[in-house]
Amino acid sequence: MLDTNTILNAFPGLVYAYKADSDKIIYMNNSAKELLGNSIGKTRTETLNGILTLRHDMRPYRIYTGGDVTVGIYSAVNGMTYAVYSSREDTGDGEIIVETAVDITDAEEERKEYRVRLNREHLIVSCIMELQDNKPFDDTIDKILQLTGNFLEAEHVYLFKYENEFMVKTHSWCGKNSSSPEIVQKIKMLDVFKNHTSTVINDVRELKKEYPEGYLFLQHMGIKNLIAAPIYVDSEFVGVIGADNLPNRNMDDGKSIFLTLSAFISTVIVRDRASNALRRLSYVDTLTGIYNRNKFIEDCDILAQDGETNFGVVYMDLNGLKEINDKNGHGEGDSAIKEIAAVIRSVFGKYDCYRIGGDEFAVICRNTDEETFNLLIDEFARQNDNSKHKIAVGYRYSQSAGDINEVVKAADENMYRDKKAFYRHTGQYGRYRVRNDSYIAISTPERIKNLMRDNRFVIWFQPRFSAVTNEMCGSEAFIRFFGEDGMIVSPMDFIPEMEENDTIHLLDLYVFRRVCEYLAGWIKKGRKALPVSINMSHSTLEKPNIIENIMEIWYDYNVPKELIVIEVSENHDRGGITDIAEILSELKKSGFRLAIDNFGSKYADLYLFAELKFDILKLDGDMVYKIETDKKTQLLSTSIMQICHNENIRIVAAGVENEQELTALREIGCDEVQGYYFDKPMSWDKFENKYL
Repeated sequence: MLDTNTILNAFPGLVYAYKADSDKIIYMNNSAKELLGNSIGKTRTETLNGILTLRHDMRPYRIYTGGDVTVGIYSAVNGMTYAVYSSREDTGDGEIIVETAVDITDAEEERKEYRVRLNREHLIVSCIMELQDNKPFDDTIDKILQLTGNFLEAEHVYLFKYENEFMVKTHSWCGKNSSSPEIVQKIKMLDVFKNHTSTVINDVRELKKEYPEGYLFLQHMGIKNLIAAPIYVDSEFVGVIGADNLPNRNMDDGKSIFLTLSAFISTVIVRDRASNALRRLSYVDTLTGIYNRNKFIEDCDILAQDGETNFGVVYMDLNGLKEINDKNGHGEGDSAIKEIAAVIRSVFGKYDCYRIGGDEFAVICRNTDEETFNLLIDEFARQNDNSKHKIAVGYRYSQSAGDINEVVKAADENMYRDKKAFYRHTGQYGRYRVRNDSYIAISTPERIKNLMRDNRFVIWFQPRFSAVTNEMCGSEAFIRFFGEDGMIVSPMDFIPEMEENDTIHLLDLYVFRRVCEYLAGWIKKGRKALPVSINMSHSTLEKPNIIENIMEIWYDYNVPKELIVIEVSENHDRGGITDIAEILSELKKSGFRLAIDNFGSKYADLYLFAELKFDILKLDGDMVYKIETDKKTQLLSTSIMQICHNENIRIVAAGVENEQELTALREIGCDEVQGYYFDKPMSWDKFENKYL
């Protein structure tokens, strides 16, 4: 029978024992003697010193196998790695410690490789997260180059853009210990970089025969090796991402890393191109080709910040657009708008021209003297006199950009006076006709309250339908006023005066109260109560304590808040939604739903999505009218639909007038529709009997 010593000598691992009190070795098997020397009688410390070294990066740990066993990881002088198992035995003459060292070199190498792969995947994930974040592209790329450069221990990491047979450096990172100069800004394109896979040059001398010019250039720059991956967008070569002077052990990692990153950078470039296209659409009026209200607001802000002096502002409004649309159709109205834009460009072409509303235009004449500005105004007046369509004009010149808002306001007010004078003189159009003055009395607070008590203001409802099923899914509340003769007066005859005299909030809160009252009544009767949209003006929402006023009315009826949709127009003259975003957010937090009205080709402020959380986006009637035939409107509408559906925002199209418009809206994914094609606004009792 084999004895214990024979068995232990056959064991390939190291086995040795030593006394706990004296540290002296009392037994070693042959494998231990071969590596450590015959050290019986010597201390364990002096025996292991310089031959087996405890790995401090891997702390010892305990395992339970019926006794107390400690495991430590040791590196040996022969390059191998051992797991050393240490156990204590009490022999009666004192404690003996037995240690068994097992070769785990292969397992350790696998663990190292796994750790490298894990770190590589972590780097790629970190870079992808940076790319998918909506940070500025330049900041994102700089961060990615830094992360990659540190991981690969490279001297330089860079991104080049391909332009006219040259590589133009757009971003770069340089390591702290770099001893060679950073690669130049622009270099001649090397065809080797156009491969559809990573280019790995372990030694630039490899290029000496095939690319002598490239070799000399790289050698001159102190580049010993490099890795580069091409970036393609829709099969178009657009650039290269790469690194140079990295340790040979990292070359393979760099190849896969850069190839992966190039694919994701390509998707980001596609995303940024689409975003820039949308941004351009957001700044250009699709009908006239001149700037729109978004650009006007931004330029006013820039003008104020830069402190430019000597500038003039012109405000213009096409007279009678509504009547042109009503009598001759929207096509004729569009033609009138384009003709006016052409006249404006012919006079003010060298300056910034804007369409800031359906029939409103503006011009900012920067860096001009007052005499030149007045000559332009005179020339425009002459052309306006000879034009088929007449324009109301207001203007103001200033020598200080600090008061830009006051200058714009003054030009707007002058235009408004010119417009009213025109309608009083002609007496032919509804919005500003002569009898409009008779409704100024309506705008006084006392008169409004009396008319409300007399039920001269009434609420009408227009149903809203699912674009998919044609089932009714809600409605919009409209205000109507009965004149002295019992005839219904258009809101356009009295609301402008109420807005100007700052009494519109009385009407908005009255509508809110009546809608709450109707909803409560329908619920009590067991009717099918569906959400109702209530329009509120910007000036109402800017009133002090408006949240408290709204909540006080709501408490009187306590109807489900999800049935109330606060609808606010996006086409505010200046400021847009930004000025009231905080109030709207508070209303949403309170439980009411929010809708943005009049969103369309005239305004299309895409930055609403960043400024405000809302539930419904309502497309403007003009946009609905053009969606069937105008390709730019179709493109913008489709993009808006995608953004809204990603944000769980429902799209409502207003002013749907025919089957063709409905079909086009369905094709691009519109959720809800309303308009004369389905039904017109009606009194509350007719609405109740027909739909609830």
